[in-house]
Amino acid sequence: MKLIKYLLIGFLSIGLSAYAQKKANENTLLWEISGKGLQKPSYLFGTYHFAGKDFIDTMRVLNAKLKQADAVVGEFVMDNTMAAKLMPHMLMKNNFLDKLLTPEEYQLVANYLKKVSGYDLKLFNSMNPAAVQLTLLQFTAPKTFTKDNPALDQYFQDYGKTNNKKVLGLETVEDQASILFGSNLQRQKELLLKSVQNEEKNKAEGQKLYDYYIAQNMEQLTELFNSTEDYTEKEMDQLLKNRNQKWMAQLPTLMQKQSLFIAVGAGHLIGKDGLIKGLQAIGYTVKPVATN
Repeated sequence: MKLIKYLLIGFLSIGLSAYAQKKANENTLLWEISGKGLQKPSYLFGTYHFAGKDFIDTMRVLNAKLKQADAVVGEFVMDNTMAAKLMPHMLMKNNFLDKLLTPEEYQLVANYLKKVSGYDLKLFNSMNPAAVQLTLLQFTAPKTFTKDNPALDQYFQDYGKTNNKKVLGLETVEDQASILFGSNLQRQKELLLKSVQNEEKNKAEGQKLYDYYIAQNMEQLTELFNSTEDYTEKEMDQLLKNRNQKWMAQLPTLMQKQSLFIAVGAGHLIGKDGLIKGLQAIGYTVKPVATN
């Protein structure tokens, strides 16, 4: 009986160790896509839009895969026309913030903007609430990018252009803008006020997101995205699931022709509707790759 007991404990320990190792191996932002007749593998990397290029400087494997790729793929192509394409979606027509918000609400947002950026809200009076909320995020989210340390998404595309690789987008700037700034003004106002009123909570969640990302902790990132309270299921589907499905319709053809380095927000990789599970579901082998 003792022998059986020790054998069971031994098998259980081995099983738990293997499971733990599997989980550890899956905690990486870099994934290889192969199989289903692909001549060369492609690679999928999850970005954090405020992380600078120095985050990947020591990632030897990642930089080797980027160098080997025939094309760099992003959410959309970043170029000097981007700002002009975004601006019409960020402005209100026949309305202003000081009319949309009550005097008390306007002052609340104005005080917060002044505190985090030094800017006067009057400068943003024509912008819709979603654009103001995104502006506030630029000032308050944990970040490492600077003028000399470009954000990851920008860096990957600049690298592709500099090294004569194709640079492709899975959607247009206008596609993304319609999702970010397309909800009705009352809903945008509600979310803007929530973000200001819940300053400490949002700051803590933003720090968690950044910390989990830097640690490449996919399990914790998944839990964090699943626990989002401020946005409805429909809004989260528009932001992630629906876009993933559109991207999934394009990737097989693109990968068949060339080896891709696909760099999109890490939130698009994870969960049951993420790109990893989506690609696996249609027959590709998608496996984690340690970045060093």
